[in-house]
Amino acid sequence: TTEIYTLSLHDALPILHRLAVGYTRSGRFHDAGPLLEQALQLFETIGDQFGQAYVHGMLGFLANRQQPTPAALGHFTRALDLYRAADHPGQAMVLNDIGYTHALLGNYPQALACCEQALAVIRELGASNWENAVWDSLGYVYHQLGDHQQAITCYQRSVDLSRELADRWNEAATLDHLGDTYKSLGDTAAAHRAWTQALRIFGEIDHPDGDRLPAKLHSHRGPPPGNPPPPAPRPKHTPRRH
Repeated sequence: TTEIYTLSLHDALPILHRLAVGYTRSGRFHDAGPLLEQALQLFETIGDQFGQAYVHGMLGFLANRQQPTPAALGHFTRALDLYRAADHPGQAMVLNDIGYTHALLGNYPQALACCEQALAVIRELGASNWENAVWDSLGYVYHQLGDHQQAITCYQRSVDLSRELADRWNEAATLDHLGDTYKSLGDTAAAHRAWTQALRIFGEIDHPDGDRLPAKLHSHRGPPPGNPPPPAPRPKHTPRRH
């Protein structure tokens, strides 16, 4: 009985995990949550620490999509502990997640510290696949701190790295954030260019994160030719993401 149960568990786990990842990447978050909880239980049953770490990271991500809370930090911290115990480069990804969550909660010094730690891990362990996400998080933090030029620098670095990695979701998400920063600077034309590129990519990958962009493009149209530009809008940035 034990052998049959173990075989069935090992057969079911990859399917369950792939479904959860697929739902998450396509924006079907309500479908992904229960599957991730089941996957976590199965990973715990077979003692797979890497699987547990990855699922804890995804559960934290889902929690942030609904509302940033300490619960998300709990999942990310558990994932970080598991990755660190094995000296696994996945800790760079989770440090970035922790930093971004702190930023969403308004804890900007902690956010910067975690993102800098993530970059240090990337340099040490060669986890370059996550560097684009870290620069996007740094851009968000600097935007919130009012350093819009530094935010633009970080976002541009993220976009360039995303294109090298063919990470189209992160490229589109960062272009969306870049547009928000340009808007805060009063550069409506640059904001429209960034948002338009983001909308095109989200459409090509059929991701629902693009649904909010038409409203942005419609609400912040540039002035007709010959009219003076409107005054720069007051800084405002809505939490993003991933």
